[in-house]
Amino acid sequence: MGARKDMGKTFSKMTQEEVDSFCDQWGIDPSVNPVAPGCDRTIDQCPPGSIALYCRHFEFSNLRYPFSVFVLNVLEYYRVSRVLHFEVLCRALGYDPNLLMFRRFFRLAKNGDWFTFETYQVDVCLISPLVSTLGSWKDRFFWVSESVIPFKMVWRHLDVVLNELDPFESKLNEGMLKALRACPSRLRPFPEHLLVFIGVSVLCDKPNRDPSFMSD
Repeated sequence: MGARKDMGKTFSKMTQEEVDSFCDQWGIDPSVNPVAPGCDRTIDQCPPGSIALYCRHFEFSNLRYPFSVFVLNVLEYYRVSRVLHFEVLCRALGYDPNLLMFRRFFRLAKNGDWFTFETYQVDVCLISPLVSTLGSWKDRFFWVSESVIPFKMVWRHLDVVLNELDPFESKLNEGMLKALRACPSRLRPFPEHLLVFIGVSVLCDKPNRDPSFMSD
């Protein structure tokens, strides 16, 4: 869900059968009308009333549908994605993630014609390493109804100011800030039962049971 001026000539290679199978696996309801773009459409050529989703966001970046309030807040503020790892860290530490705390650790940056996030250099590197390129997974995307996002998604212009002034630490939860600084983490996909346990995912393989963890 980043934005660029010239998306190049990377087309989706997914068939409708592959899109349907992917959505069934990741709990994306058919009511949002998932559609294979076809071999002649690039990521910025969504039909009216649709947005694009990359498969890799679900497979590696822990994105789950329905999207959490925190993810929607960041999407609305920045208009880019890849924030789920931060949400998992916050919830694992017993805190609700929020946009103000996210801005303390990450800043919007340009990567060529794409927008992405970079770690804030004056603070601890909370997540390392960050994925710096979409690489070979740019050709696995599909359309869904824009109704999956409760606000209008727009393309960010390349020349706009990227970041507002950093939030003052006095406005942040001191305990949460201290806990996050003490818990740097490697960017990686998390097991589904962990995502279910902390409330990021609803894809529980035993719907009538709650996942649990044993200490030590």
